[in-house]
Amino acid sequence: MPELARRITYLVGSGNAVLIAGYSQGSVLVAATVLQLPPHVSGRVALITYSSPLRRLYARLFPAYVDDAMLHEGGGRVGWRWLNLWRDTDPIGGWIFAAHRPGAPGTVTGPTASVDRRLRDPSDLVAPPGDSVPPPIKGHWPGESDEQFDEAARDLVERLRKPPAPRPDPAGP
Repeated sequence: MPELARRITYLVGSGNAVLIAGYSQGSVLVAATVLQLPPHVSGRVALITYSSPLRRLYARLFPAYVDDAMLHEGGGRVGWRWLNLWRDTDPIGGWIFAAHRPGAPGTVTGPTASVDRRLRDPSDLVAPPGDSVPPPIKGHWPGESDEQFDEAARDLVERLRKPPAPRPDPAGP
Protein backbone atom coordinates (compact mmCIF):
# COMPACT_ATOMS: atom_id res chain seq x y z
CA MET A 1 0.00 0.00 0.00
CA PRO A 2 2.76 2.53 0.65
CA GLU A 3 3.97 2.09 -2.94
CA LEU A 4 0.47 2.66 -4.29
CA ALA A 5 0.05 5.73 -2.09
CA ARG A 6 3.37 7.12 -3.37
CA ARG A 7 2.38 6.45 -6.99
CA ILE A 8 -0.99 8.18 -6.55
CA THR A 9 0.75 11.12 -4.85
CA TYR A 10 3.19 11.37 -7.75
CA LEU A 11 0.40 11.28 -10.35
CA VAL A 12 -1.66 13.93 -8.56
CA GLY A 13 1.48 16.03 -8.09
CA SER A 14 2.00 15.83 -11.86
CA GLY A 15 -1.40 17.45 -12.43
CA ASN A 16 -3.46 14.28 -12.89
CA ALA A 17 -6.66 13.11 -11.26
CA VAL A 18 -6.60 9.42 -10.37
CA LEU A 19 -9.33 6.79 -10.54
CA ILE A 20 -8.40 3.67 -8.60
CA ALA A 21 -10.35 0.42 -8.73
CA GLY A 22 -10.23 -2.54 -6.40
CA TYR A 23 -11.83 -5.92 -6.91
CA SER A 24 -12.53 -8.25 -3.98
CA GLN A 25 -9.54 -8.19 -1.58
CA GLY A 26 -8.07 -5.42 -3.72
CA SER A 27 -10.97 -3.20 -2.63
CA VAL A 28 -9.73 -3.50 0.94
CA LEU A 29 -6.23 -2.48 -0.15
CA VAL A 30 -7.38 0.55 -2.14
CA ALA A 31 -9.68 1.69 0.69
CA ALA A 32 -6.76 1.46 3.14
CA THR A 33 -4.54 3.29 0.65
CA VAL A 34 -7.00 6.20 0.43
CA LEU A 35 -6.67 6.60 4.21
CA GLN A 36 -2.90 7.02 3.81
CA LEU A 37 -3.12 9.82 1.24
CA PRO A 38 -2.54 13.43 2.26
CA PRO A 39 -5.64 15.66 1.90
CA HIS A 40 -4.27 17.58 -1.10
CA VAL A 41 -3.88 14.24 -2.92
CA SER A 42 -7.06 12.43 -1.87
CA GLY A 43 -9.07 15.43 -3.09
CA ARG A 44 -8.08 14.45 -6.67
CA VAL A 45 -8.84 10.73 -6.31
CA ALA A 46 -11.96 8.66 -7.04
CA LEU A 47 -12.58 5.05 -6.06
CA ILE A 48 -14.42 2.10 -7.58
CA THR A 49 -14.78 -1.01 -5.47
CA TYR A 50 -16.53 -4.12 -6.69
CA SER A 51 -17.23 -7.49 -5.15
CA SER A 52 -15.91 -5.84 -2.00
CA PRO A 53 -15.78 -7.78 1.29
CA LEU A 54 -15.26 -4.57 3.31
CA ARG A 55 -18.67 -4.67 5.04
CA ARG A 56 -19.64 -8.33 4.71
CA LEU A 57 -16.38 -9.85 5.99
CA TYR A 58 -13.90 -7.26 7.23
CA ALA A 59 -16.31 -5.18 9.33
CA ARG A 60 -17.49 -8.39 11.02
CA LEU A 61 -14.11 -10.05 11.48
CA PHE A 62 -11.99 -6.95 12.22
CA PRO A 63 -14.37 -4.40 13.79
CA ALA A 64 -11.49 -2.58 15.50
CA TYR A 65 -10.08 -1.70 12.06
CA VAL A 66 -13.04 -1.63 9.67
CA ASP A 67 -16.10 0.11 11.04
CA ASP A 68 -18.53 2.84 10.06
CA ALA A 69 -16.11 5.59 11.09
CA MET A 70 -13.31 4.18 8.91
CA LEU A 71 -15.61 3.72 5.92
CA HIS A 72 -17.05 7.23 6.29
CA GLU A 73 -13.56 8.70 6.61
CA GLY A 74 -12.49 6.99 3.39
CA GLY A 75 -15.55 8.31 1.56
CA GLY A 76 -14.98 11.80 2.90
CA ARG A 77 -11.33 11.82 1.89
CA VAL A 78 -12.23 11.23 -1.75
CA GLY A 79 -15.07 13.74 -1.60
CA TRP A 80 -17.57 10.87 -1.86
CA ARG A 81 -16.32 10.07 -5.36
CA TRP A 82 -16.72 6.41 -4.49
CA LEU A 83 -18.87 3.81 -6.21
CA ASN A 84 -19.22 0.26 -4.95
CA LEU A 85 -20.66 -2.29 -7.37
CA TRP A 86 -22.21 -5.39 -5.82
CA ARG A 87 -24.45 -8.36 -6.62
CA ASP A 88 -26.92 -10.26 -4.43
CA THR A 89 -25.45 -13.48 -5.82
CA ASP A 90 -21.93 -12.69 -4.57
CA PRO A 91 -21.06 -14.86 -1.53
CA ILE A 92 -18.01 -12.73 -0.63
CA GLY A 93 -18.58 -9.12 -1.65
CA GLY A 94 -21.52 -6.89 -1.01
CA TRP A 95 -22.83 -3.44 -0.22
CA ILE A 96 -20.85 -1.03 1.96
CA PHE A 97 -23.35 1.55 3.17
CA ALA A 98 -26.80 0.52 1.91
CA ALA A 99 -28.38 -2.57 0.41
CA HIS A 100 -31.10 -0.57 -1.30
CA ARG A 101 -32.78 -1.84 -4.42
CA PRO A 102 -33.45 0.27 -7.53
CA GLY A 103 -36.81 2.00 -7.19
CA ALA A 104 -37.10 1.18 -3.48
CA PRO A 105 -37.06 3.94 -0.88
CA GLY A 106 -33.55 4.59 0.41
CA THR A 107 -32.64 3.56 3.94
CA VAL A 108 -29.54 5.74 4.06
CA THR A 109 -29.28 9.47 3.44
CA GLY A 110 -26.45 11.84 2.74
CA PRO A 111 -23.38 11.10 0.66
CA THR A 112 -23.31 7.41 1.65
CA ALA A 113 -26.62 6.88 -0.18
CA SER A 114 -24.90 7.27 -3.56
CA VAL A 115 -21.97 4.87 -3.04
CA ASP A 116 -23.55 1.43 -3.50
CA ARG A 117 -24.85 0.30 -6.88
CA ARG A 118 -26.56 -3.07 -6.99
CA LEU A 119 -25.97 -5.00 -10.21
CA ARG A 120 -28.67 -7.30 -11.53
CA ASP A 121 -27.46 -10.89 -11.63
CA PRO A 122 -28.18 -12.75 -13.81
CA SER A 123 -28.66 -9.99 -16.35
CA ASP A 124 -31.88 -11.62 -17.58
CA LEU A 125 -33.93 -14.74 -16.94
CA VAL A 126 -34.36 -15.93 -20.50
CA ALA A 127 -31.89 -16.88 -23.17
CA PRO A 128 -31.13 -14.19 -25.76
CA PRO A 129 -32.89 -14.59 -29.13
CA GLY A 130 -31.25 -17.37 -31.14
CA ASP A 131 -29.57 -18.92 -28.07
CA SER A 132 -30.71 -21.74 -25.81
CA VAL A 133 -28.58 -20.94 -22.77
CA PRO A 134 -29.77 -18.31 -20.28
CA PRO A 135 -27.32 -15.64 -19.10
CA PRO A 136 -24.87 -16.93 -16.47
CA ILE A 137 -24.92 -16.00 -12.80
CA LYS A 138 -21.74 -13.97 -12.22
CA GLY A 139 -21.67 -13.94 -8.40
CA HIS A 140 -18.15 -12.94 -7.34
CA TRP A 141 -16.79 -12.84 -10.88
CA PRO A 142 -14.95 -9.59 -11.76
CA GLY A 143 -16.97 -7.01 -13.60
CA GLU A 144 -14.51 -4.89 -15.58
CA SER A 145 -16.13 -5.95 -18.84
CA ASP A 146 -19.67 -5.12 -17.65
CA GLU A 147 -21.38 -2.01 -18.99
CA GLN A 148 -22.23 -1.01 -15.39
CA PHE A 149 -18.52 -0.91 -14.56
CA ASP A 150 -17.92 1.35 -17.57
CA GLU A 151 -20.81 3.60 -16.48
CA ALA A 152 -19.38 3.85 -12.96
CA ALA A 153 -15.93 4.73 -14.32
CA ARG A 154 -17.39 7.41 -16.63
CA ASP A 155 -19.43 8.84 -13.76
CA LEU A 156 -16.37 9.11 -11.52
CA VAL A 157 -14.16 10.56 -14.27
CA GLU A 158 -16.79 13.24 -14.82
CA ARG A 159 -16.84 14.00 -11.08
CA LEU A 160 -13.03 14.24 -11.08
CA ARG A 161 -13.21 16.89 -13.81
CA LYS A 162 -15.00 19.21 -11.40
CA PRO A 163 -12.80 21.27 -9.11
CA PRO A 164 -12.34 19.66 -5.69
CA ALA A 165 -14.53 21.00 -2.91
CA PRO A 166 -12.63 22.67 -0.07
CA ARG A 167 -12.14 20.35 2.88
CA PRO A 168 -12.96 21.67 6.34
CA ASP A 169 -10.03 22.37 8.61
CA PRO A 170 -9.92 19.54 11.21
CA ALA A 171 -8.55 22.04 13.77
CA GLY A 172 -11.78 24.02 13.51
CA PRO A 173 -12.46 27.72 12.79
